[in-house]
Order: sequence, then structure tokens, then C-alpha cells
Amino acid sequence: MIYSVIDIGSNTIRLSVFKVNGDSVINLFSEKEQASLRSYFKDGVLSEKGINKLIEVLKIFKAVIDNFDEIDHVYPFATATIRNSSNRNEILKKVKDEVGFDIEILSGEEEAKLAFIGASSSIDVSRGVLTDIGGGSSEVVIIDHSKVIKSTSLDIGSLSAFNDYVKGLLVSKDDKKDIDEEVKKELADNNMYKEDHDILAAVGGSARATLKLYNNQYDLPTSNYEMEASKLNDLIKDILAMEDRDTLDLILQVKPDRIHTLVPGMIILNRIAKYFSCKKINVSQTGVREGYIYNKALKVK
Repeated sequence: MIYSVIDIGSNTIRLSVFKVNGDSVINLFSEKEQASLRSYFKDGVLSEKGINKLIEVLKIFKAVIDNFDEIDHVYPFATATIRNSSNRNEILKKVKDEVGFDIEILSGEEEAKLAFIGASSSIDVSRGVLTDIGGGSSEVVIIDHSKVIKSTSLDIGSLSAFNDYVKGLLVSKDDKKDIDEEVKKELADNNMYKEDHDILAAVGGSARATLKLYNNQYDLPTSNYEMEASKLNDLIKDILAMEDRDTLDLILQVKPDRIHTLVPGMIILNRIAKYFSCKKINVSQTGVREGYIYNKALKVK
């Protein structure tokens, strides 16, 4: 069976096509569009321009899917920005009318659970903390004996942190402090106690982009998927101490599509690692989309 998953995030919209054969899930191909829906979100409402941007991207992905005759099921789902939009019913109806897709809105708890299932397919997440830093929210999961003990969704992600706390184009030391304080407040408000965990598992685009920059700066191979938390902290300090032009050049060389969200995402990841006293950060190459397929097609809970 061939399944298509469309992940409508706050920063990016991603299309992934999977082949499920027995218990095996194979990613056939993926496409990504930088929609930055969170930038069109104000006072709890996704603007008409933001809705049109969403529909524009979904039409592109529908054309790709329609040209792939063997796809058996199409599963579009949305996370923080549409989940938090007071006009979400209008959004869902307009997408249905103009594109024909029925979008499923994932709760923060469902998103966290699927991130755990997806990460489990590629790295060891039998115990510790897992986080998925998206554009508009960050999911945090406490795991023990390969089971979810507690999960929560923080109302801050890489794009919302940039929009809400970064005063210029690049993050300043004061901006970093504001982001740090908000992450700590959200964790405390959601009753995520400061227990010590050795390992933080990280999924999603922000984590992968952070790893790419980390490997580049520490001359590590692309096959490396592990970061030392102390070195990530040092890397952020080094970046904030750079001249603006040097910072721009660095990000443009490594991850140009995240010129404004990479450092805010790194700061959130770093603060979560500090909060739980994690020494290592393992970055998974699989996440919510894979978890969604394992859950839908293979009934993995």
C-alpha cells in the first residue's frame, strides 16, 4: 500500500509518500514548501492571505499526488497554527471546497505521541525526554520503559519565537534571554518537573537543522546524529558573539531556508536540554509523519 502524508506545520508544509509492506515503512519521496503560516497568524486568526497561501501549497501537492497513480490513501494533518486558529472551521471548509482535502487537526498530545512513535523507528527512545520543535509549538515527552509517561505541548516554536521575541533580523543576547524565560515558564506551567535525564531525543526540522550546523562547526561527518549538550550551548554563545554579517553567511551556507528560525529553534532545544539536565541530544531522522503512518497503517499505539 502507498500512503501520502501532508504535514501542515506553522513554518513548513511537507508532503511525504510512504510504501507500507508488512511491518516495513519506506519513504519513497518527500517535498517541502516554506509557507510560514505562523507569520499570517494574528490575534488568534489565520488571515485570508495565510489561508490562500495554504491552499496554494496544497494545490501544488495535490498535483504531485494526482500524477502518482499508485497512491492508495492521502492523509493531510495540521498542527499548532491551524489548531490554535479561532477561524479553523472556515479554513477546513475552504480547503475542502477548493482542494478536496479533509484536514485532520492533531492535538498537542497526539502530535507528541506520534513524534515518539516516529522517532522510535530510527533511534533508541526507551527512556529520557523527547522533543519536537515545530514552527508554532514544541512538544515534550517523558519516556520510561519505551512508554510515554507524560507529554505536553509548549506554545512556542522556532517561527513563533522569532515573531514574538526577536526584535531585528537576527537573535540578540536579550532576545535569547526572553526566549529562554518563556520556554522555562511554559515547562513549569505545564507541570513538567525538572527531573534529570541523560538523553534528549529530538525530532523535526529545527532539530535536523541544528544538527547540520553543529556538524559543520565541529567538523563532524554528516552521518553523526548526536550532539553534546554542552557543545550546543557553546555553539549558541559563539553565534551570538559573531558580527551580524558572519552569522548571516554561516546560516546561508548551512541552512538558508531557516535564516530567521534556525537560531530561535536552537535556543529552544538548548533550553529544554538544560531544563532536564540532558548531557546528550540524539537527533532522529524520523518523526511525526512516520509516526502517523505507523499509527494509521500499522496500528502502532
